Formats: sequence, structure tokens, C-alpha cells
Amino acid sequence: MEGFDLHQWRQIVLKRVARICQEPEPAARLLEELQRISSEAGKILREDSADRSLIDCGPGCGSCCVVNVSTLIPEGIAIARYLHPLEEVPRRIVTEKLELLWCEIRGLDDEERGLMQRCCAFLDENNCCLIYPVRPLLCRSITSVDARQCREALARKVFGEEKPVLMHQFQQQLYECLFTGVAEGLKEEGIDGRGFQLSGLVRFLLNHPDREQDLFAGHRLSWEELY
Repeated sequence: MEGFDLHQWRQIVLKRVARICQEPEPAARLLEELQRISSEAGKILREDSADRSLIDCGPGCGSCCVVNVSTLIPEGIAIARYLHPLEEVPRRIVTEKLELLWCEIRGLDDEERGLMQRCCAFLDENNCCLIYPVRPLLCRSITSVDARQCREALARKVFGEEKPVLMHQFQQQLYECLFTGVAEGLKEEGIDGRGFQLSGLVRFLLNHPDREQDLFAGHRLSWEELY
């Protein structure tokens, strides 16, 4: 969007997150702030003059859902809380898919994960996202004008070839800016602001809901805990 100051907005988000983290029990307010930030970003994109009719993404298209997604701890907690109220059977299915996927992809870098071509554990039988309302900021950043082009680009990576994918550049920059702002706001107040692989983080939080308080108190997750 012409004239939009990404740096300034990142600083605003950073300060808002840091201020909430100073509260005695910041968890609920921080999760509300994540939703507010996402809603504000959606409004900014709707006001953008770029033609969004060219974007080919939609329900049932999981072409890009085979890559590592860096996820912040509050985002992971929001997803775990969103999944908790599910009925026993669908929740068990998601948990089992998470366990299987994590066993296959843990420790893989972005390129290796792409080569595996394993779909995200949060896609249902219709290839729709089960956690769409609380999906990570970086999931929201990716778009494409051609779903087939996405699949082709990912397939060519297997052979070491790079094929560019046309996407909504401002949307990508906007959500990456938000991700950085939230991460820096957490770090400023001594909370772990690192990004973790989506599947591993949510799996850990579903298995250890009692650890939320520790994480908001500044505990840093180790690889051994996620493993």
C-alpha cells in the first residue's frame, strides 16, 4: 500500500505487546491483542487499492501447506486453546495427525520439509484449515495468483529448481512486520519471542496445557521439551 509505514506500525505493535506483558497475568489480554492485530491487518488489506480478485487462494487449496511455519508462543497457545473444546473424536484425530507429522518432520530445515511434501496436520479431509480463525501470522502472509503455480514451484524444488510464485507483496510484508513486532515486544519483556515450528509447538502445548504460565513467565522452551 502506497505511503503505509510498515516500520512505524511494527513499533506500535511492539509497544502494545510489551505493555500487555507488563501486566500481572498477561495471557488472556495478549491473546486478545493477537486477534485485534490480525483484525486490524485485515482491515488495512481491505482498504488497499491493489486488485485482490487475482488471488487464487481459497477453501480447499492447501498447496502451500507443506512448508515449515514459524509460530510464536502466544500464537501456539491461541491454537491449542481453540482446539481444546473440540469433541473427543475430532480432537483425537488432530492429535494423532500432529504426532505422526512431528515424528516425520522434526529437525528438518525449510528445504528438507518442502521435499517431504507432508501436509499440515490442521487440514481436514476437504483440505480446509481447521484453525483458520487463529492461524499464525505467517500463514496469513502467503498468497498466490495461481494455485497450480504454487504446486509446480514446490515440485521443482525437489529437483533443485527455483520457480517464482507471484503473490500479494504488501500482504506478505504486512504480516511479516506484525510477526516481528510481536516477537520483539515479547523479548523486550523477557518472554521467549522465538518462532517455533507450528506442529511441534502446538503438539507440546496440547500435551502440556499446564506449562502456559511458565512460558508467559519467561521460560525458554528447549529442543528436548519439544522432541
